[in-house]
Amino acid sequence: MKPAFFLLAILIVFPFLSSWSNPDSVRIEIVAPQLSGQKIFLCSYFNGLTYKQDSICLSSQGEGVFHQDKIFPEGQYLILLKNNLYIDFLLSEDQQFTIRTDTTDLLYKTQIEGAEQTEALLSYSQFINGEQKKRQKIIHDFRSLPEDKRDLAAAEADLAVLNEEVEKFQADFHARFKGKWVSLFLRSVEPVTTGPFPFPKTQAEYDVEFNYQKYHFFDNIDLQDRRFWWTNHFPGKVITYMEKQVEQIPDTLANAASGLLARTFGDSICFQLMLNKLVTYSSTSNIMGMENVWMKLVEDYYHKGLVTWGDSTHFADITFEYNKRRFNRIGMTAHDIGLQSVDGKHCKLYDLGKKYTLLYFYEPTCGHCIKTTPELYEKIYLKYAEKGLDIAAVYLYTDKKEWLDYIEKNRLKGSHWHNLWDPEHQSAFYLYYDTTSTPGIYLLDENKTIIAKKVDIATLDTVLGRLLP
Repeated sequence: MKPAFFLLAILIVFPFLSSWSNPDSVRIEIVAPQLSGQKIFLCSYFNGLTYKQDSICLSSQGEGVFHQDKIFPEGQYLILLKNNLYIDFLLSEDQQFTIRTDTTDLLYKTQIEGAEQTEALLSYSQFINGEQKKRQKIIHDFRSLPEDKRDLAAAEADLAVLNEEVEKFQADFHARFKGKWVSLFLRSVEPVTTGPFPFPKTQAEYDVEFNYQKYHFFDNIDLQDRRFWWTNHFPGKVITYMEKQVEQIPDTLANAASGLLARTFGDSICFQLMLNKLVTYSSTSNIMGMENVWMKLVEDYYHKGLVTWGDSTHFADITFEYNKRRFNRIGMTAHDIGLQSVDGKHCKLYDLGKKYTLLYFYEPTCGHCIKTTPELYEKIYLKYAEKGLDIAAVYLYTDKKEWLDYIEKNRLKGSHWHNLWDPEHQSAFYLYYDTTSTPGIYLLDENKTIIAKKVDIATLDTVLGRLLP
């Protein structure tokens, strides 16, 4: 949903409220004459989603009251008026106030009664909106002139004046409301200051600026202030940080996530919400290597006894998933395993000396394996074997006849295709590689470092196409 105008309001109620008021209750009075008889909704933001909290039907005069005996968590809320027209506002500890609004102009014809900070915030929104219109007019007027009559220096000077006005207004505003929720919220939506190279000209300058933004991305937000989880922008800001401000290298992302979580540790709710956000984000991602993130969090927080919520089933599930992957993450050195060839000869994974090694676990009766195995042979092995690829195809069962029939049926032969098995399970491969689902694919470099895993044939072809052109 996008509002016609964006209105922020922090709801602070002072001692001059009428004597009947219960400070531990919610009472939001709405006066909107244009919406007489219509149903409106009070909604909250939480962890990136929007939830309906209450609804009322306005009277014939367009009046109504949202009321409940228990206050809401502090944060950002909205009142949905009609269609895509709504008012965003902030709730503080006092949650009793009146909003008078005119739907013909939400920004300039809305009044808040009984809250000094809310009025100031409304003025803030009006000022910024007015400055934006001035900026747009300067740019429009400049572009409307013929090129030979455009005065770029004059236009830039006018824009500089506007920027100075905005900066002074914001500085005065934050000084006046220092430490107040209204100021904290507005600072959280402002970009952090640039580093030493706002306009980098070399790779070195770009790297310095990138790292500056990375380490200062949350300078304007107290990560131990739980109110930010009840806003519409902060949960998304966490994901933006992970995707845009951190190098997209699995272990680098994992360390960044762990460091980010550590900054929430002073507040139990913030800690729990940040942990859940990062675990959900990384465990549901389709990007290869993102499992390193949630596994790092398990090691740094679950294993150290710092996660105190959740029942035994939750801990058992996450432990099970962790154990399947603990030795086979992207960036790890693959565990060497000893297997047998068709003729009974002993073969170790590290004996395969090509530049790249593909470790392939399969079951002849697995539906996905039935499709993947011939594709792997025809589209990957035949294409890359002579370029530097060895394939170790590991049969997981112990029925030799079934295995040999499968090899023959799919014509799985070649000097760089190695048919292997472990009939007595002496290598304990299942401890070091995830074989709970098949097919299982691990691509190793010449140092036997895992550089790709659990990928389909098309993705594998793309990766090898870059590595072995």
